Amino acid sequence: MSLLLLDQRHQQDLQLLTSIPLEIITQFCRIAIESLGKGTKPSFVKAAQNLGVSQDKIAAAVNALSYLFGQSARLMLNDISFIESIYILRFSPELSEHLKQLYLASKNQIREILKDTSITFPEYNNLEWRLDTQIASRCLRNQVTPIFTLKLDIKKPELESIYLQTDIVNMRHLCFELEQALDELKSAHCRRILRNIK
Repeated sequence: MSLLLLDQRHQQDLQLLTSIPLEIITQFCRIAIESLGKGTKPSFVKAAQNLGVSQDKIAAAVNALSYLFGQSARLMLNDISFIESIYILRFSPELSEHLKQLYLASKNQIREILKDTSITFPEYNNLEWRLDTQIASRCLRNQVTPIFTLKLDIKKPELESIYLQTDIVNMRHLCFELEQALDELKSAHCRRILRNIK
């Protein structure tokens, strides 16, 4: 069971929720979820006037709600884990239950938004190569010029092929660099880092 750890800044920003009615908190949560996908920063002029709080405090609270809901959905927190994650905020039981219900109702929507906005890197799928050699031309009869033609297949969401041509010198340099990278993975320093990451 994982928990979300909120830093001091988010804890302070979320304390504004203790002095706001639940209906307005529901609207702030809706705005926070929308801002996850759109990245917009709405104006809180009217809300600031009605609540008697500065716009910056309201914007910070909505950003903290976005962080709370986004990270909770990313970690796939269940209802118990969510309640335990916000326990440090010392919210009233009604407010905690209300936030839990809002989170559970929008968890799938938030996960879809996070999936759509995440960066996907291409993945290696296949490499085919061919060695072409030019042995003569009209100007030079005894010339040998090897050229490697590579077809690199990568998966983004779909399969894409990239064609490359290089000479023997650049191909040797590429092989040397790849071998150095593989040797670096075997070093003690890299193994220590990989052990700590896992």
